Amino acid sequence: MKHRGRGDVMRAQIPNGLSALRFALAAVWIELAAHGHHERLAFAIVALIAAGSDFIDGRIARRLGVASGSGRWLDGIADVTFVLAALFCEANAGAIPFYIPILIMLSFSQYALDSFVIGSRASGPLKSRLGHWGGIINYALVITLAIAPPPSLPGAIVRAAAPMLALFYVAAISERAWLYYRAR
Repeated sequence: MKHRGRGDVMRAQIPNGLSALRFALAAVWIELAAHGHHERLAFAIVALIAAGSDFIDGRIARRLGVASGSGRWLDGIADVTFVLAALFCEANAGAIPFYIPILIMLSFSQYALDSFVIGSRASGPLKSRLGHWGGIINYALVITLAIAPPPSLPGAIVRAAAPMLALFYVAAISERAWLYYRAR
């Protein structure tokens, strides 16, 4: 067994630090929203930093050879925490209906439950194409609402598309349920 030096251990925490950054960014978003901050540039910067950290944390972990199950959990929980904080604030401001973040929360809860139930019989949670795209859509929603919330056109399109988005999230939940049923 190879002994890791202090530098190796410190380097291994870089991707985890990038994931954990999203918890702090969720708090920043809530703080901005709670104080009626209307400067959208601040929201846009927070959203882009969060999306950027999500894009690179796993790549860095794999590049450094430190990818792990606990790191993947941290990444997923950090993602959903940030996305839900931002989208619940946006729903509270009337930019989107509350059912969008609620469906995202249900979808992630199902993912977590599947990971524990199925994970005991498989090498990890079942992959979901719709779930993967759901994560991308989540960040696209947050970034769009950060930059141009309703009544501006991009935000108005997001709000008008909310029922279709809801169908997408229901389809992702249904796909995972079907995969669970087939795996039994």
